[in-house]
Amino acid sequence: MIMKKLCHISTTKKFLSWFENDWNKIQKFLERHQLDGIELGLVPGYPIDKIPKDIVKGVHLSFYPMWIDFYRGDMAKVIKLLGDQEAVSKYYGGLDKQVMIDSYKGQFERAKELEAEYMVFHVCNSTPIESLSYKFDYTNMEVIDYTVELVNEVFKGCGPDLLFENLWWPGLTFLDKLEAKCLLDKTQYSNKGFVLDVSHLILTNKNIYTERVAYEYIRDVVMKLDELKKRIRVVHLNKTLPKHYFEQDWDYKLERYLRQESNQRKMEFLKEHIKKMDPHLPFDSSYAKKVINLVKAEFCVYETSPNSINQFNFYVKSQNEALRS
Repeated sequence: MIMKKLCHISTTKKFLSWFENDWNKIQKFLERHQLDGIELGLVPGYPIDKIPKDIVKGVHLSFYPMWIDFYRGDMAKVIKLLGDQEAVSKYYGGLDKQVMIDSYKGQFERAKELEAEYMVFHVCNSTPIESLSYKFDYTNMEVIDYTVELVNEVFKGCGPDLLFENLWWPGLTFLDKLEAKCLLDKTQYSNKGFVLDVSHLILTNKNIYTERVAYEYIRDVVMKLDELKKRIRVVHLNKTLPKHYFEQDWDYKLERYLRQESNQRKMEFLKEHIKKMDPHLPFDSSYAKKVINLVKAEFCVYETSPNSINQFNFYVKSQNEALRS
């Protein structure tokens, strides 16, 4: 099996403005970099008839980092987290878990219309304060069990493969193969598997500071998955070296977050915090190829976060070169 190389493109203004909202220019970008297609981040309401189906290999489903309390109907806790009912409705699209279920059902239908080969679903739950304190209300298995309940309600019948992505907060981390196996076993949708996000796995180890150490850690974790390793169909290739950031004073960061005067300022602070942990940089060293060879996935997605079209070109080129080295 020849691995296909993709890049992540979303239908946000940032990405589309670089290509003047012209999908022909996106196709030429892919051809220039010898990429086989895209993993698509699909903004609600974007007209999918504009998107050439043949370049869409995967669809990245939306992600609510803190969703379980809302899903359980603990509105008092959710309002405390977000401020008021209006903020809750804006964040989730309504005040009842059915809006979340309906959103994913709609995304499922759009992925089928696009004839995508797979869908990406994050398995995680973390509130802003938890992301700074590392004191979490839910265990990995609790997050997995709620995820299973949700996906079994949403994904029925036939469609693209449903692939679960790892994160570094409670949920699917890949650090325990029994937890990962349980997630697949309990999911009723027949076509299922995993996405290995390289940076997210690195972030489960606060001491990683070089590409070599990152590779060795990823190798050790992946080998312990044994047969489950074969269920990884997609690798998100990106890089973070988090040791320096984790060594900073996080108690002070939490104090600063709590002192922010408005929810908007808190969200801006939080985004900056997450970006410093998970900057979506290109994995551009020779160890990138070693990581890819560990898994032998069907798709390798260059999931980076460029700030301009020039940087996007550079990121894709550098990861292409790393995989050829």
